[in-house]
Amino acid sequence: MARGSTYQSVATGGVASACAAHPIENANVISRLFFAWATPLMAVGNARPLDPSDVWPLQVENQCSIVGRVFEPVYSQKHSILWTMASVFGWDLLWIFIMQVGKVLGSLYGPYVLQQIVLSMESQGGFDATYCFQLIGSLVVVQLVSALLSAHSDLQTQLVALRLDATSRRVKSTGEISNLFLSDIPYIVFVSTQGNQILILPVQIVLILWLLYTVIGWSSFVGAAVIVLTMGSNQVVSNVIQACFRTLMTQKDIRMKAINETFTAIQVIKLNAWEEKFAAKLAIERKTELKLVWRSFCLVTVSTALTYLGPTLVTIVSFAAYTLLQHATLPASTLFTALSYFNMLRQPFSLLAMITSNCMQALVSMQRVNEFLELSETNATSGGVLTPATTPKDQLQDYALYNVAVAIENARFGWDADINKPLLNDVNLTIKRGEFVVVHGSVGEGKSSLCAALLGEMHKFQGSIFVGGRVAYYSQQAWIQNMTIRENILFGHPYDRVKYNNVLAACALSKDLTLFPAGDRTEIGQKGVNLSGGQKARISLARACYSDADIFILDSPLSAVDAIVQNEIFTKCFLGLLRHKTVLLVTHSPEIIASKFIDRIVEVKDGKLMDKAVLGRESTDDMPSSINPLAARRGYPVIGDDDNQVLTTDMPVYKSNDYNTMLSPSTPHHGESFDVFTPVGPHLTFDEDAEVSGQLVLDEGRTQGKVSAAVYKAYVEAAGGWGTLVGVVGVSVLRQGLSIGSDLWLS
Repeated sequence: MARGSTYQSVATGGVASACAAHPIENANVISRLFFAWATPLMAVGNARPLDPSDVWPLQVENQCSIVGRVFEPVYSQKHSILWTMASVFGWDLLWIFIMQVGKVLGSLYGPYVLQQIVLSMESQGGFDATYCFQLIGSLVVVQLVSALLSAHSDLQTQLVALRLDATSRRVKSTGEISNLFLSDIPYIVFVSTQGNQILILPVQIVLILWLLYTVIGWSSFVGAAVIVLTMGSNQVVSNVIQACFRTLMTQKDIRMKAINETFTAIQVIKLNAWEEKFAAKLAIERKTELKLVWRSFCLVTVSTALTYLGPTLVTIVSFAAYTLLQHATLPASTLFTALSYFNMLRQPFSLLAMITSNCMQALVSMQRVNEFLELSETNATSGGVLTPATTPKDQLQDYALYNVAVAIENARFGWDADINKPLLNDVNLTIKRGEFVVVHGSVGEGKSSLCAALLGEMHKFQGSIFVGGRVAYYSQQAWIQNMTIRENILFGHPYDRVKYNNVLAACALSKDLTLFPAGDRTEIGQKGVNLSGGQKARISLARACYSDADIFILDSPLSAVDAIVQNEIFTKCFLGLLRHKTVLLVTHSPEIIASKFIDRIVEVKDGKLMDKAVLGRESTDDMPSSINPLAARRGYPVIGDDDNQVLTTDMPVYKSNDYNTMLSPSTPHHGESFDVFTPVGPHLTFDEDAEVSGQLVLDEGRTQGKVSAAVYKAYVEAAGGWGTLVGVVGVSVLRQGLSIGSDLWLS
């Protein structure tokens, strides 16, 4: 991809939202209060299944780019996700906390109304109907306000979770990416939505106990002692759960890494019939993980049992102390009010255990994500690549005077930030515009690292790097997208048919296109699954060539092709299409290294460069070619704008679309004929209007209507069969029966 160009996604299948803006932005106060702005979407969803085009676009403040610009500077100061959440979303979280406290207070008003009504019925002065109706009316208002507070606090917590989720996704390897997305980030998002309950639930419990004190006196403190004992036991179990989850996450990383490596080498595994061996190794890792899962489940079960046992114990102990120690009777008003408050203790107790457990997991997940966020990164400062726009004017004048395209002066590079561990030392390299430079050396000497240094991807400890133009880079491992062949080559650039056909011919792809059912409109699967290694390499090379950059950094593009194709690409592409471009080619081919058509040879050895010019270099300017070379731009272009130039030189400029001046392959030139070139024309690509489809990945099928009985049956069988279903239903019925029985016994 050319540096400085703007990439536009050309993936098919995306459906843009039909709405220009989120409806809440134009909603009035009443609409916001009662969520009336969501009614149209609910009506559509009630009439038919929703499509992606029905959903509103994100609000600007919830978009990843906006949130990231706010989140990352704060994180870089404290290096803590929890602190960053509090700093960035502190006011939002405070408002959510206030609304949820209001919701809790509203829920406590119901037992108070019940107590007052029962007291009025027990009063010797008679039942005061007016007072009771006033209480009921106030209860309706309080419950309505509580419901609104609950709905709006839930909305705000989801918005905070949405913003947090967009800023937490900076990770490293493929297996760890999968594990962090599937296991860790959901727990961090959970903290953003439910973490404030850690503060609210204890407050709610204290308020209920205070209200119980107003009803049954100091016996409520006996219940409080039971609560403290239960919570202490739960805390011990939670600490064990946290340690267990930390071990579990580590084991998940090991398993996901093994799975990823297995799928990466699946062709070799299937070729050697090693499926059973690798499946057995994966099964061992999965078995170890399941043991840890079972242990965690048992610990969570103990924590849950203590949680559900707590309210019942508190009720029994409190009533026993009230009747036996205080020698008081239990009138209906006291009994029903106390039971209401005791029942209200069950929810915060049960939620407290679950939220505590999830928060323990979230702390582990935050530590793991923090470790990834703390990994060293290269940036514009550490890479230190100068461009024509950032180079001092005097220095740029010197580069322009000598037609310098790439210059490295007295530089030291390393992959680690440790200045004492450089990989490349005392690097000096100057490449003039239009030169063809070949880089070679033994495996592991640093050829790819030299390319990375030119891209600013390595730490530069000293010296300077200058790159005078747009860069197209071919990585050592061919990179293919899940798009059509044409879309992979265009990479968001406008389609120029003649230029496109010349690139295909130069990269030896013309004949390959005739083998695909839809030509260049054939869809390529994930990681180029339906392409050979050589085809992937040539498509990636074609993408770089089509970008029409000024400087081409090509890291071993010929390693996956045979000798015949290698010669064709070298002749047509490097010596033809890129004749007037600056090319730095990494290769192991002895034929290319010994070629007389290259300008210089650079050997990388022991972390240093040995540069030498080619003696008796033959010019390619007089070689007849049916492939018109790409234009060489005059001067140094400003990145992203081909029309603006900083300085100009006397370098010749060729019109890239002047194909009438091409030499025929049969035209003799200086007494020689070069028959290795094949005429190129628009006929090589498929008819633009032809009805052909090269779709490989089909759209996911969607069935509307009710879920069939077969789906439920398959689900039950996958969950363990009918015996498991009967057992789960039986346990659920028993649990509900015991809960009702305990309420009846207490009453």
